[in-house]
Amino acid sequence: MNFKTALPLALAAGILSGCSSMKATSEHDKKFDFGRIETYQWIDGPEEILNEADTYITEDIQAALNIELGNQGLKQVPDTDKADVQVAYYMKLREEVAYSANHDNRDFSGGFVYSRENSSWNYAERDPDLNAYTIETGTLTVLIYDTRTGNRIWRGNLQTKIDRSDPNEKKQALIRKAAEKLIARFPKK
Repeated sequence: MNFKTALPLALAAGILSGCSSMKATSEHDKKFDFGRIETYQWIDGPEEILNEADTYITEDIQAALNIELGNQGLKQVPDTDKADVQVAYYMKLREEVAYSANHDNRDFSGGFVYSRENSSWNYAERDPDLNAYTIETGTLTVLIYDTRTGNRIWRGNLQTKIDRSDPNEKKQALIRKAAEKLIARFPKK
């Protein structure tokens, strides 16, 4: 599998930071017999997605997914003719604007204000100050295809906020936790 080398470990791990904010979803082909799967092969993800500027793949994510697929009883093989399924993954990044209210630790949110319009004092609620900040969100997607038919039989997504400031040890642990949480949604044999 070809890897984009421009993505540092910090970015890959940052996508998966904050276990509590990880949201995993999945869907699978209900007619497929998942009990027959014993082997898998890595393939590149859909070319139209991999060519987008906000899409990344890294060896760290693949290594964590390998461990979790192995924990499911699957064995990685290099050849298509020996693989029951083919696995692809990618990560997408995006920035969002988030807002938080700032009440400056005051116990009230309003007060008396003078209105020049009608020359009187009135009570008015004070709108909280809003702080706008940018957060990065990452989505890890894993796709599994039946080697015989080429049909997708499973898709898993894991979405979380990114924190690039975590130390590398924490990032590695979080990558493993994310892979575990996502592959746990794979139908059991």
